[in-house]
Amino acid sequence: MEQQVLKRARSRIEACLHEQGAGAGLDVLSVDVKVDGDGDEFLWVYLKYDDGNGVGGLPDTDARIRLMDRLHSELEDAEVGAFPVFSFVAESDVESAPE
Repeated sequence: MEQQVLKRARSRIEACLHEQGAGAGLDVLSVDVKVDGDGDEFLWVYLKYDDGNGVGGLPDTDARIRLMDRLHSELEDAEVGAFPVFSFVAESDVESAPE
């Protein structure tokens, strides 16, 4: 995957989170290109949430599903062909999360 496509993907994800209202309590930690066992590329998107005293926290299951659907649509509209896989990482675990 070209760097410009990866940058476009990250930009669309960040913009969508911002539109959700203060990032819906989520921030993009990283967006990485990975290859599955069949040789197909996919995006592994790490989203950080505040698990401390701040506003936010991990959205409930329904909210996460709606958000992932919306982000998937945004990436399709941006002509990012790789399928996104989302992981939610607590802010307190950020030091151990991939960058």
